[in-house]
Amino acid sequence: MNEGQFSHSYSSHGRPWPDVDRPRRKALLAFAVLCNLALVLMECIAFAALWRAHPVFRDQVIFYTNLSNFLTLLCSALFVLSGTASLFGDGRMPHGIEVFRLVCTVQLYITWLVIFVGAVPLFFSSGPGSLAAMYGGSMFVMHFLAPVVSLVSFVFLEGTPRLTRRDAFLGVLPTYLYTLVLVPLNAFGVVEGPYPFLQVDTNPLWLSLVYAVLFLPGDYLVSLCGKWLHNGIACRIAGEIQRSRN
Repeated sequence: MNEGQFSHSYSSHGRPWPDVDRPRRKALLAFAVLCNLALVLMECIAFAALWRAHPVFRDQVIFYTNLSNFLTLLCSALFVLSGTASLFGDGRMPHGIEVFRLVCTVQLYITWLVIFVGAVPLFFSSGPGSLAAMYGGSMFVMHFLAPVVSLVSFVFLEGTPRLTRRDAFLGVLPTYLYTLVLVPLNAFGVVEGPYPFLQVDTNPLWLSLVYAVLFLPGDYLVSLCGKWLHNGIACRIAGEIQRSRN
């Protein structure tokens, strides 16, 4: 325990200070558990509908959208279990689960951002039908609703623990791994896409460079912003005002 943590935990007489923030922290955690439970239910419904429409496992796992939402399903289920247990304790979540939540929130937000940016030119070139394809059926959950609910819960309700810059790097590690796997598979013609900027075998070199220069560092910036918002809003609301050393 560092000096700052000690001074916030004990009085000058060596007795623990009363944890005055515990009721507020538990109230926030209760709402966060409900949000993550909603995510579990929404993702289950969306994946069931998606599988009924296209029951081909290989086609499902190559899409970043599907992988990010599947990780969210697993993470939110763990959050519900651990968060329910923490409600009977001090209301603080394990560090590993909150890092996992950062990973999933960043992935969902990247999914939302890419689809939203891509939907704008498609809307003007193809009409409203393009929006129905991107936001209709299960895609409404995966491309819009899940990212919004996850972001609200992570930024405003999940007040413990504080995260570090190292955690922010972990937040984009799955995205980098996805790129490292899909780019060679496209280069050798094993798969096609599934996104245009991954098609290095057919795209001009400049497009691949734009992706590498803008997207990959940009993803890390998104993760840093997520970490900063979580620490600056949710943690402060919950009374977790200790400064991170990283």
